[in-house]
Amino acid sequence: MTIAEFQFLGAAALILIPLERLLPLHRDQKTLRPGLGVDALHVILSGAFIRVGTVATVLALSSACALIVPDRVQNVIRGQAGWFQFVVLLCLSDLCFYLVHRLVHTVPWLWRFHAVHHSSEQMDWLATFRVHPVDQVLNSTIIAVPAVALGFSPAPLLVYALVYRVHALLLHSNVRVDFGPLGRVFASPRYHHWHHADEPQAYDRNFGGQLVIWDRLFDTLYESDDLPARYGVGGTVPNGYVQQLLTPLLPRRRRRIRKPGCTRPQSSPRTAIPALPSPSSASAAAGD
Repeated sequence: MTIAEFQFLGAAALILIPLERLLPLHRDQKTLRPGLGVDALHVILSGAFIRVGTVATVLALSSACALIVPDRVQNVIRGQAGWFQFVVLLCLSDLCFYLVHRLVHTVPWLWRFHAVHHSSEQMDWLATFRVHPVDQVLNSTIIAVPAVALGFSPAPLLVYALVYRVHALLLHSNVRVDFGPLGRVFASPRYHHWHHADEPQAYDRNFGGQLVIWDRLFDTLYESDDLPARYGVGGTVPNGYVQQLLTPLLPRRRRRIRKPGCTRPQSSPRTAIPALPSPSSASAAAGD
């Protein structure tokens, strides 16, 4: 962990821990909750694995894009105003996030890694970091495609990276923050908490990162004024840190991980993810 990352983590703790006590979504949830130590190991150890893996994949992606994308495309992008670059980058990156997020919920061998992130049974800001390195490297690489391929200027890239990290912590935090009318566009903690809910009506819903618009467009949005009563994957992911890293890598007969398309108890069917609509139907939906 670099000094800058340690400072960011410290600042997040100083801000979000008091907020989780002052404005909690779940009032009965304690700061020193079960699984806190495992999440701390994910911050330190998994974070190191993720940084190494992401650097390697993004370098490979950059080399490929240099051969495929003409320089004039990047020159046009960099010639735009900084605020416009940021808006375009936010929309394209979040669309990539939506697509890869939906993919890891749909493909069984990818879900086994992503299930680690969903295994938190109490949501707070530190649960953000409970991710398997394979899952997070894939996610980070796909999100980086627009930035690497189109060559956005450094300032919009920096602002987007900061917004992404801060917003991700807020989405997982146990903080009662609603965005009012802006919540129809931007993701809120309640919206993302329902994505993590262990409740059938919300399975495989709310895939967006910063934006809600993709869920609205592709009919995967779940909204409720209530809060989830349960989180997690029904105990199908081990509680220990080492086991969480190794279990997704084991042969199928030795794993006990929920498959997409089944409920956490695996005794009743899950709500299926609707197929992506055709471009024509998507355009019609956007006009509704």
